[in-house]
Amino acid sequence: MLGFLLPAAAGCGGTQVPQHSGYKKPKSKPWEKPKVLKLEENAAKAGFDLDYARYKRARWLAVDLPGPGTLDVQMEVTPSSGSGGQTEEGEELDIDVGLEIVDGTSWNVLAKSDLEADDAHELKKQRTLKELPEGRYLVHVYLQGRLDAADVDVKVGFARGAATWKSDFPNQVAFVGPLAAIPPLDDSPEEKKPTRPTGPRPPRPPKPPTTPDPPPGGGGAIMAEISDIQPDASGGTIITIAGGTADGLENGLKGNIKGVRNSSFSLSGCSASTCRATVKAAIDDVRGSAGVIIKLK
Repeated sequence: MLGFLLPAAAGCGGTQVPQHSGYKKPKSKPWEKPKVLKLEENAAKAGFDLDYARYKRARWLAVDLPGPGTLDVQMEVTPSSGSGGQTEEGEELDIDVGLEIVDGTSWNVLAKSDLEADDAHELKKQRTLKELPEGRYLVHVYLQGRLDAADVDVKVGFARGAATWKSDFPNQVAFVGPLAAIPPLDDSPEEKKPTRPTGPRPPRPPKPPTTPDPPPGGGGAIMAEISDIQPDASGGTIITIAGGTADGLENGLKGNIKGVRNSSFSLSGCSASTCRATVKAAIDDVRGSAGVIIKLK
C-alpha cells in the first residue's frame, strides 16, 4: 500500500520522499576523510547543514586529543524541514539528529544518542567521556528521517587528566611453541664412571703460606655505596651511606665521594646499617658517583 501511495502523492504535487540512501555514492566512506577540528585552548567548533534529499545525510568530524583526559561534545540543531512524528497526546515532535562518538583506533562506539535514547528529538544534546587515552576520536552526526534537513552546530572541549594504568596481560605473552615429546623410557646414554688410576699415589702439593689477619682497629680505608641522595637547603647534598656501625663505621669518621670535588664529609647519625653525611657538592655532581671512601681510625 505504501508503494502505491508514494507515486500517487508525487503525481498530486505532494512531498516526494527520497528513495536514496542519503549519500552521493552507494559505497562512499565519509568516515575515512573526516573534517579535523583543531583544538585551540582545548576547544573547537564546527557548523554545517544536513539535508537528506540533497545527499547530505551525515557529517563526520575528527578531534585529536593531545593527552589523556575528558572529551565533551555538545550539539545544537536548528530544523529547516521534516517532522519527528507525534507524541501519544498528539503533540508534534522535532526531528531527531543522531550523534555518535567513535574511537578512531578500535572503531568502537563510545557514546551515542538516537531515537532510543532519553534525549531523542531534543534540539540540544551533550555527551561527556572521561578517562580517555590520547588519540583520535570521531564525531558522527546524521539525519534519521528521509524528509529531514537541519543546521547543526557542534562544540568539543578537552580537559587534560591523568592516564589510568591498565594491564594488558596476557596480550604481550608469547605463545609457547610445541614441546618435544618425552619417551616413556629414558633413552639418554649411560654415564660411564671414570676409571680409577692404578699405581702409587703422587705426593700432595705443599700448602700455601698463610698470612695472619691484621689486628683490629689498624686504620686504613673502606669503600661504601651511596643508597640515597637529597638536596640540602644550603645548596649541598645530604647522602645516605649503605654501611653502619655493624660494618665498623661510626660518627665522626672522615671521608669523601670518589671522583667528586668539594665532597669531604664527617659521618653522623650512624645506625647499625646506615650513616648520613652532608657535602658541599651539588646534587647533580653527586648523582652517578662511584661511591664513598671512608678513613678508619
